Amino acid sequence: MRTQMATEAGRTTAPSEDRALVGPNLLAVLDGVTAKDETGCEHSVGWFADQLAAELLRFAHLGPAPALAEAIKQTRELHSGSCDLDHPDSPSATVGLVQIKNDVLRYLVLGDATVVVDTKQQLHVVSDTKTSRTAGANPTDVEHALTGEIPLHDVKRVAILSDGAARAVDLFNLFDWRKALELMAANGPDDLIRKMRAVEKEDAKAVDWPRKKVSDDATVVYLER
Repeated sequence: MRTQMATEAGRTTAPSEDRALVGPNLLAVLDGVTAKDETGCEHSVGWFADQLAAELLRFAHLGPAPALAEAIKQTRELHSGSCDLDHPDSPSATVGLVQIKNDVLRYLVLGDATVVVDTKQQLHVVSDTKTSRTAGANPTDVEHALTGEIPLHDVKRVAILSDGAARAVDLFNLFDWRKALELMAANGPDDLIRKMRAVEKEDAKAVDWPRKKVSDDATVVYLER
């Protein structure tokens, strides 16, 4: 199996709040939710994403949902004594992850991350753009995640994208998901981000493609068997 990763901040004036994980049996993309003026927390969104990513790797031996629930629980304990984690704008992140274990690929999506699995029979595209559910301070948030599993022998390619990268397909319509996977297979996931950035620059005032962020953090993890 071959795994590639690409990530780029949406602005040169601020670090990316996306995080990508490539572990022995776990691949994930975390997208920190942009902080409001008041969050009740003394830590940054980037700090939260870093801790959640580290804890996900620590619990990668569990299934996707239990691993994320434990990661949220442990991250909460790291700053529960200094921060108001009941604040509605406390740091959080959307999560897309894939676990490969016992000849089965299991996926989980919480929020507007996207997991794309290309199998011998069909293309599975999983994202939840209709809710604002994210991984925050409450492990029960995981109950709202979209999950599923696919026999590994059927899997050809997998991509996990933050919403800032998925907009290449679902906003700008540069190509469909199958063409996007073919592009990444040929040129790597960084080429998808590069082509998307070119469109963003051409529409710098967000007129042709209305959007809240002219340019967003973009991260892709791509796996090919």
